[in-house]
Amino acid sequence: MQIKRFEAGDMQEALRQIKEAMGLDAIILSTKTIKLPSPRPGVSKRKGVEVVAAIDQHDEPSDPQPSRQLSRSDSPDLARDHRDRKEDGSLLQRLLSTGLTPEFVHGLLKEMPAMERDFGGSSVSETLRNYLHWKLMESVDVTGPATEGMKIWVLIGPTGVGKTTTLAKLAAQFRLKAQKKITLISIDTYRIGAIEQLKTYADILKLPLEVAFRPEDLKKIIERNMHQDLLLIDTVGRGPNDSRHLEELREFLVVHPQMETHLLLSATTKDRDLARVIQRFSCVPIKSYVFTKMDETDEYTPLLNQLLRNRKPLSYLTNGQNVPEDIELATKAKVANLFLNTLHWN
Repeated sequence: MQIKRFEAGDMQEALRQIKEAMGLDAIILSTKTIKLPSPRPGVSKRKGVEVVAAIDQHDEPSDPQPSRQLSRSDSPDLARDHRDRKEDGSLLQRLLSTGLTPEFVHGLLKEMPAMERDFGGSSVSETLRNYLHWKLMESVDVTGPATEGMKIWVLIGPTGVGKTTTLAKLAAQFRLKAQKKITLISIDTYRIGAIEQLKTYADILKLPLEVAFRPEDLKKIIERNMHQDLLLIDTVGRGPNDSRHLEELREFLVVHPQMETHLLLSATTKDRDLARVIQRFSCVPIKSYVFTKMDETDEYTPLLNQLLRNRKPLSYLTNGQNVPEDIELATKAKVANLFLNTLHWN
């Protein structure tokens, strides 16, 4: 991995520099506005941009000189290098202490020497932050909504994860912004007030609402609504240890081949519990994860670990109760920043 920093008067010039130095496969990690030095005395500084770009380098240049042991007299900067290595170890220990999956952190350990060389004069702290940002973006998958053709989305997850509210947010987003034809469907006939809550949202958005009590009911409802752009199906919450009810849920989720199942995971759930939820709900194919209740915590490592371990894509993030505002599409940069912004780097 080669990572370089470029300074230029504007973004077009920076991109030209990146293309010349790193080629067309380079990826931009970050950009920010900076003050460039004065072109001549008496002229004020001008605005410019600083761009950090990266590219994979699988072939490292060979060293023509034989290796040998260095003595203190060989390197006057030996003490400084020792301090950098100590700082490096401290930061990596800090990463391990956050609960980030050890496999991912140990991968960073192996790549640290090349990472320091690529960043040149940057501090170890800045080096690690930028490289970690890159590796997180590289290691997680995200997916946006496919707008082509008719879609059937089913929201599943544990009790209290926010399925009905999330479904209402999605319905409002696609109804008001994309002008999609939508039908809401509920198979949550167990929870008191569940259908009434969804009916309230349906009335506000002027959308049809149907209720399925049995799998065969759901199949018939889907078949007579195939003229719609999007069917959104709300399900009853199931505990990860309730295998009998999970099997009942699975019977609903296989009635039509176009059904896409999206698993909702709460940001307030512990790492081990999230892993158990995913394992138990894997009785049905999962199209994507949706992370909910992002506003109720500032600890996102457990969620990130699920993306690193399972390599399922993340589609949406929800961060409040407001409909339709408190929902956003997931991006790789957003996921990386959620974690990085919780760490102290100085």
